[in-house]
Amino acid sequence: MISSLKTAVQGMTVQIQKQDQIANNLANSNTVGFKSSQLYASSFDEYLTNSRNELRANREIRADQVFVDYSEGGYKQTRNPLDVAIQGSGFFTTFGGDGVRYTRDGSFAQDRDGFLITGTGERVFGEKGFIKIDPNLGAVTISDGGEVMQNGDLIDRLKIADFKKPYELLRVGNNAYRPKLPESQVVPSAGYAIRQGYVETSNVDVVSSMTAMITANRTYESISKALQSEDQTLEKAINQVGRLG
Repeated sequence: MISSLKTAVQGMTVQIQKQDQIANNLANSNTVGFKSSQLYASSFDEYLTNSRNELRANREIRADQVFVDYSEGGYKQTRNPLDVAIQGSGFFTTFGGDGVRYTRDGSFAQDRDGFLITGTGERVFGEKGFIKIDPNLGAVTISDGGEVMQNGDLIDRLKIADFKKPYELLRVGNNAYRPKLPESQVVPSAGYAIRQGYVETSNVDVVSSMTAMITANRTYESISKALQSEDQTLEKAINQVGRLG
């Protein structure tokens, strides 16, 4: 009976964690380049053999891992020449306070020194280093291959990084990632095209997320009722059956 109470508490904890993930997805449904995530819970059976050579299962429920869906979102036209989207595989390479980071958010701007930066102020890498644009040299054009040009002159090329799939990346805030393992090597993209004047929208499916939120909430309530029932049964066993004994 005590084991069933423990299992119920574990199940409720997992449902709370699932709701947290779904809530984060919904909160970022309008965030440029955001990738949705989902918590997977696993249960594993520890089989023990009793004196009758029968198997009994000691089940434990726990949050296994957070799976990030790296599939592409849609594409929204902004007509801003510094907004770019990656169509295909890969990430923009940026430099933040804690080092090199990778993102699909291509809503770029210029800082006071002319450097290309993300919406959170991180500088954007080109193949030669940080990309710097002279505001006095006219409009910027960015080709499908990522070449950044002004007045027909090549300034640099966007550094598009990719990693071995399935990705093993960590969210590091500000819609950016870094490899889980420091030794993970950047690999060439399997194929991409840069779309100037567009941004990639979030890949969060709002309807599915709302449905999942309702399901997780109902599951939590069901487990809670079962927990209350087990608690009442245990109370009776202690206060009534135990007293008779």
